[in-house]
Amino acid sequence: MKSPAYPDVDKGVADSRGNGRKSFVTRRTVILAVALAALNDYWVVQLEVVRYSFATYAAPFYNVLFTLFALTCLNFLVRRFRPRLALSHIELLTVYVMLSITSAVCSGRLLEFLVSTICYAHWFKTPENGWDALFVRELPRWLTVSDRTALEGFYHGGTSIYLLRNLKPWLAPALSWSVFVAAMVFTMLCMSSALRKHWVESEKLTFPIIQLPLELAREDGALFRNRLMWAGFAIAGSLTLLAGIHYLYPNVPAPRIIRRDMSQYITSPPWTAVGSLMVGFYFFAIGLAYLMPLNLSFSSWFFFLLVKLELVLSAAMGWNELRVAGGGFDRAYPFVFSQSFGAYAGMLVTIIWTSRRYLRSVFRTAFTGRKELDESREAISYRAAIIGALAGWLVLAAFAWKMGMGPWVIAGFFAVHFALSVVVSRVRAELGFPVHDMVWLGPQTAMIAAAGTEALGPKNLIPFGLTHWFTSGYHSNAMPHQVEGLKIAERAGSPARQVFMAAVVAVVVAAPIGFWAILHNYYRLGGSTGKMEIWSVGLGADSWNTLADRLKGPTHTNYTSLAFVGVGFSISMVLGWLRRSFLWFPFHPLAYATAPSWGVNQLWVPLVIGSVCKFVTLRYGGLRAYRKALPFFFGLILGEIVVGSLWTLVGVVLGVPTYDFWPGKAN
Repeated sequence: MKSPAYPDVDKGVADSRGNGRKSFVTRRTVILAVALAALNDYWVVQLEVVRYSFATYAAPFYNVLFTLFALTCLNFLVRRFRPRLALSHIELLTVYVMLSITSAVCSGRLLEFLVSTICYAHWFKTPENGWDALFVRELPRWLTVSDRTALEGFYHGGTSIYLLRNLKPWLAPALSWSVFVAAMVFTMLCMSSALRKHWVESEKLTFPIIQLPLELAREDGALFRNRLMWAGFAIAGSLTLLAGIHYLYPNVPAPRIIRRDMSQYITSPPWTAVGSLMVGFYFFAIGLAYLMPLNLSFSSWFFFLLVKLELVLSAAMGWNELRVAGGGFDRAYPFVFSQSFGAYAGMLVTIIWTSRRYLRSVFRTAFTGRKELDESREAISYRAAIIGALAGWLVLAAFAWKMGMGPWVIAGFFAVHFALSVVVSRVRAELGFPVHDMVWLGPQTAMIAAAGTEALGPKNLIPFGLTHWFTSGYHSNAMPHQVEGLKIAERAGSPARQVFMAAVVAVVVAAPIGFWAILHNYYRLGGSTGKMEIWSVGLGADSWNTLADRLKGPTHTNYTSLAFVGVGFSISMVLGWLRRSFLWFPFHPLAYATAPSWGVNQLWVPLVIGSVCKFVTLRYGGLRAYRKALPFFFGLILGEIVVGSLWTLVGVVLGVPTYDFWPGKAN
């Protein structure tokens, strides 16, 4: 049966040898994606380290969506004049999936953070900070860069990574960390494959983020012929164009789209306790909010405002002045991050509980010979997925053991990390919220709250510093992109195995390409010069200053924080029970978990606008009106991303500052 969205699903495409066999993902697709990955990674580094725009802090990554848009437009021309050379919709979507994975690896919360970390301590240790005796001597040489000549070029610039004196000290650390990254992302890919059937076929999660890429890649070009789409594109694109001109020529008036921190105008206690309160009007977020399930978008901004009121109430009662002993998530009321972690833990328990029968069937199908589940549509067999994930875990455990972590710490550390990765993937699959930062909610913080730094000791804390780059935030975690990639394969009619293998190629090449893009820019511009943004050294400083504070100020178990973790867990479970018991209940536990996050703070106003638009459309026009209006909101997303991306590309090519539309510097 043919898909109405993709009329050519059942035809297949000739493979790269032209022999007419059905081959949905061709060799040319993979080669093209790898070449585009190099260009995209260079662009991402320019955006996130050299400039002040964070393409990988919101999904879909705007650099990847722009590339898909440009490739689709070019493909229309190719199809018209050289139809045999044109890419199929499956090939276009495969490129999208591979670029999403490689961009996630290269991002500011993964490889960019890693590169800044592994050389910072050796360069910035001084007699005054005492880092050498405190921890630098214990850092593994095969995972860090200590050569002074190489580091001088890295921080001062004006040289090249291609010189042997600069390149040689990086070879061992880059190769070692590339293996580590590949093992971690491959483990997530195997976990994604095992979860796919339940989330996609049984629970039928909506995956809002992939709707626009699917529409863009359609071979009939229906989206490009829709007037409502171009109306939305014109509104968002023209205002983004005007904002970019205003950036270059301030005398030209333009409405402010990017965030502004309104807390600067709040001067009366206890309202000053509200903290950062960002107001922005990002068109791409308004469009995504319209795609999200209404109860989820409403819940997100409702719980965000509730958290702000909670902060004000704590200040009014004087509770925020109280401090508790211990480290971890929070040390003062109302312990919003402890509550958030507890809510995420509640969601994990809910995911496992609702999937328990499916997971039992997966294990029985994999290892007992009882074929309780049909594996014919899966990327790999369940046995291969489980063994692959376990192999990846063992590689990561070996790395952590060589760093100095104890066995029980290794087990807890990676269990929490991959559990959070599953929850983040669920946030994207069900909620569709574009930002899931989880800052300071990673395994290090959880273990310090539970055990204290004194019990963990330097043997475990120093590896925490070495792994801070992928645990301090989950903005660009790769697993949601992998789950979405498998969902895209199902929607587009592509064999999941072929998309899986393309994703494996992306996993293998992601770190080497990322290292090249990052080091090329650092040695050319200089990490500590004014030619790069503060993140070039700030990310590394964050890792080692945090470690130094933990080593100098031992802490014990933070029992109060753990109690509020229990509060968050309990509230999450109650919200989940109410949703299952009463269909009309509007509040979702995922929104409660994400409420205190950086991402919701940036996007709560677009969430209000998008959810109100969706409510009004459904209330007065019904489902038919909602579907008819969808192209307009696709246009809002595309207009801001395409024109905003062009502004950044102009800046990269000309080497000048230009307008950064996401998130933009707040004032």
